[in-house]
Amino acid sequence: MEFSQIIEETRRPVLAAIRRYLDSRFAYAIDDVAQEVYLRAYKALTKNRLEDDTKLRSYLYTIAKNESLRMNARCRREEMKAEKFLVAKREKLRHSEALPPETFDERDALVEALATLPEHYAKVVELTLLGFTAREIVDKLEIRPGTVKSRLSRGLTILRQKLA
Repeated sequence: MEFSQIIEETRRPVLAAIRRYLDSRFAYAIDDVAQEVYLRAYKALTKNRLEDDTKLRSYLYTIAKNESLRMNARCRREEMKAEKFLVAKREKLRHSEALPPETFDERDALVEALATLPEHYAKVVELTLLGFTAREIVDKLEIRPGTVKSRLSRGLTILRQKLA
């Protein structure tokens, strides 16, 4: 049986398992989980571990379930890391000389500098300055926690350079 045919025949039960076991707030990871399921299946097929086609659907369903549960744990860890990172950055911002600004001139300079940031960095920096948590930013912008963390870091670096 052709691998593309296996994917076509098992796509529905695999996606059903992913939807069932993957937390809805991590819906952005559905493609990653499905890809991992089929990667593992392909490896098993090339090693002739799956000789019986009748067990293939249940095997893939089980892999999809386990990969979804692993992805839940991985995404929760990413959220926790991003949240710690944002809390630390917020504390740094509070104690920074340039941020938050104390005078109207500094506020104007900050607004002007934010306007020159690339949009994807500016959104994350603005939401962080407004007090949003990493989880709220992830939900609002529909990006991964690690992406929030890296965009905030890069955005603040650019912002500091412009304000210096």
